[in-house]
Amino acid sequence: MKEWIPIPGTSKDTLIKVAIMEFSQKGYNGVNVTELAKKANMTTGAVYHHFGSKSKLYEVIRTDMEQRLIDRMEGAASLFDEPEEALKAALITGLDAAVKLNICRLISEETPYDKNDKIEEFLSNLTSTIQELPIEIILISSWRTILKEITINQITPKQGKDLIQWMFKKG
Repeated sequence: MKEWIPIPGTSKDTLIKVAIMEFSQKGYNGVNVTELAKKANMTTGAVYHHFGSKSKLYEVIRTDMEQRLIDRMEGAASLFDEPEEALKAALITGLDAAVKLNICRLISEETPYDKNDKIEEFLSNLTSTIQELPIEIILISSWRTILKEITINQITPKQGKDLIQWMFKKG
């Protein structure tokens, strides 16, 4: 069991739930630790006690949310033998999950810490069978831009899916 998985009902669990909501709505830079603690009915000391810093709390949240998306994306991709169809299904499923979990902003923004991008790694593994160019660089940027545009209501989730479908049109 991972050490950061909180016991339901504990202060750590409450902080994580509130932080997911706050980071998902405001992004990393928009979240203030004092306000986050206040919304969780705790002190800033509780945040620092459990996570050490705002960036560590964000890392826990972001890592967990990315893994949730990757699990869904892997499941969708596994249903297809054709690599391009698997990739398209993974991207659409990831978009659907991000919308459903209300984490589009969280997943679309740059991370404040230096770690490997797990979603990019996943896409890289999927695209390696399609061609030798690192197409995942464009796919991850496009996918995250679609999530960001959904967040700021510039496009709908359906338009986002349509854009993904369009990226895979040939000819």
